Amino acid sequence: MNGAPGGQLAIVTESVECGGTERIVQALAERFPAAPVVANHFTEMQPDPDATPWATEARLVRSGPRKRHFLGPLYGRRLAATPLGRAQVVIALQTGGWALAAPIPPGGRLVCYSTGPPPALYGEAGLYLRSEPAPLRPLMRASVPALRVYYRRLMRRPDRLIANSRSTAAAIARVYGRRAEVLHPPVRTDFFTPAAAAKHHFLAVARLVPQKRLDVLVDAFRRLDETLVIAGSGPWLERLRARAAANVHFAGWVDDARLRELYRASHALVCPSVEEFGIVMAEAHACGVPVIAPRAGGAREIVDDAATGVLLERLDADAIARAARAVAAGRFDAGACRTSAERFGEQRFVARIEEVVAEELAS
Repeated sequence: MNGAPGGQLAIVTESVECGGTERIVQALAERFPAAPVVANHFTEMQPDPDATPWATEARLVRSGPRKRHFLGPLYGRRLAATPLGRAQVVIALQTGGWALAAPIPPGGRLVCYSTGPPPALYGEAGLYLRSEPAPLRPLMRASVPALRVYYRRLMRRPDRLIANSRSTAAAIARVYGRRAEVLHPPVRTDFFTPAAAAKHHFLAVARLVPQKRLDVLVDAFRRLDETLVIAGSGPWLERLRARAAANVHFAGWVDDARLRELYRASHALVCPSVEEFGIVMAEAHACGVPVIAPRAGGAREIVDDAATGVLLERLDADAIARAARAVAAGRFDAGACRTSAERFGEQRFVARIEEVVAEELAS
């Protein structure tokens, strides 16, 4: 299959950020260069051609100054008003949920690649509300039941559901009563590779927002003599900087070449948040680096506890500090980490998506 001739395929995503979903959009855009990409655009998130090269050609739907997960129906309406031409297959990358509001041309098919029920509405509302002004929080919390109804309705639209992990598929079945096939996201194992390097630090790679639980991580490193490097940007930078001890360094957003260097020089990647998959964990493994993460979500499908990392039974500063000490004192097999990551190589993902698009076009 040589791309998407005549605009038969369209790709819809919910924002332009630096994160795992953007890795997926890039893989799709490279494989299907004729497919238009449509994305909600929030003005505080200016597209960076190095971080999101696909965004330079995307159709950006202006959606407000910054993304607020409790305003999803507004963003969905704006997507719904954006024509997708003659696309016969629309791939919607659903994270917050509103990508599923995209308009489907007559006779078209909607394929949803999902990270599962929006965590802002299921289990982590309190963390997401910490980003909002205090006077608005009661109103936003009160909106959660109505938002759940809205997303349940949207989740009836896809003709085909694909989950990014077994954990996600189970959550979709539990909350929405729908079956989803599992296709793990693409990991650039040809780029993220091991190399001999001195180990200087522990590493976290994440957007600086409350739900990434970096506050717990910086508290853990108050108990340690080790150095922590945090790569990423976001609105919580100053709060985290004020909370952190002198052994915590904020690298800001880094390009992939620098990120690979940081992976290779780290004792371990620490991911304190529960991720539906967690591409950065697989990237670290691809560089031969172990991972510390909660025993939940996609980490259970990436990390082999005691062989390629440490899975935490609970998330608190003491547990992270103990795991970091164990990693610094122990020996993890870089080859085992690399083998773990190779299960998620980009070509596997692209080949399966090609099959899905062909099947949907033929249906």
